[in-house]
Amino acid sequence: MWYPSDHHRSFYLSIRQDALRIFLVLTFLVFSLNSLWAAEPIKLRGIKGNDDRILIENYQYPWSAIGRINKESGGFCTGTLIAPKLVLTAAHCVWNKRRKVWLKPHTIHFLAGYRRGSFIDHAKGVKYHLSPTYNPNKSKTLNVAAKDWVFIELDKDMSNLVGTMAVAPIGKNEFVKLVAAKTNFIQAGYSQDKSHILSVNKDCPMKSYNKMLNIAVHTCDAVHGDSGSPIFYKDKGTYKVGYIHVATTKKGQSQGIAVAGSAIVKHLKKLGYWKQAQTAQAPKKS
Repeated sequence: MWYPSDHHRSFYLSIRQDALRIFLVLTFLVFSLNSLWAAEPIKLRGIKGNDDRILIENYQYPWSAIGRINKESGGFCTGTLIAPKLVLTAAHCVWNKRRKVWLKPHTIHFLAGYRRGSFIDHAKGVKYHLSPTYNPNKSKTLNVAAKDWVFIELDKDMSNLVGTMAVAPIGKNEFVKLVAAKTNFIQAGYSQDKSHILSVNKDCPMKSYNKMLNIAVHTCDAVHGDSGSPIFYKDKGTYKVGYIHVATTKKGQSQGIAVAGSAIVKHLKKLGYWKQAQTAQAPKKS
């Protein structure tokens, strides 16, 4: 039987000590990098200053009327049920930018009250009602953003389960009055970095209004995925969508762009949906 000599013992001990040193160094590096990443998260365009978003865990009304719009081609946006079978969102959400075609309505899925893989109800699209003058091929300017909305007709009525929000015909005069009254606006959407749960800005400052384009500038935190998300308020117990978020400025200080309700309501009236969309409906208790 062979027994290691003192020389061999010293050699093996040296190898073990070297291996231990390497293990300890690598462990230190891993923990150091993790601490660095935790301390300095990547800041997305659309987060203005501190990240003020909170996560919603309890999907009672009005959160239940907001849902994630999933596209079979990939990607998602945020939408709001504004009538029994009608969802309001941004028009660019149903445009296939790579193929330069509109997505087929039946490939759009609205998941009301979506949270971590579960949802309150689900419906598929059957038809679009696009903003009459929206052109997705044009460069992204305020003129294009001002026309960036669409109504998606669903294949079933889910209002009894999730409720609906009313659309408020906010124009310049209403904007001034609401700001002067210090009205609290709330924005809620499925953000790119929090894609499986609703993130909410409970205080969404509305900064200015463009009367010619009927768009408003806001400074609440909104990123990719929040497109089409409602900016709403409570008026005498009724939840009303005053704007929808459609874009974030790319140059200078980050600002959000929202289409005002006045332009959306004009389209609803033309389609014959205004009577349904001007009144909010809470879910009916089973």
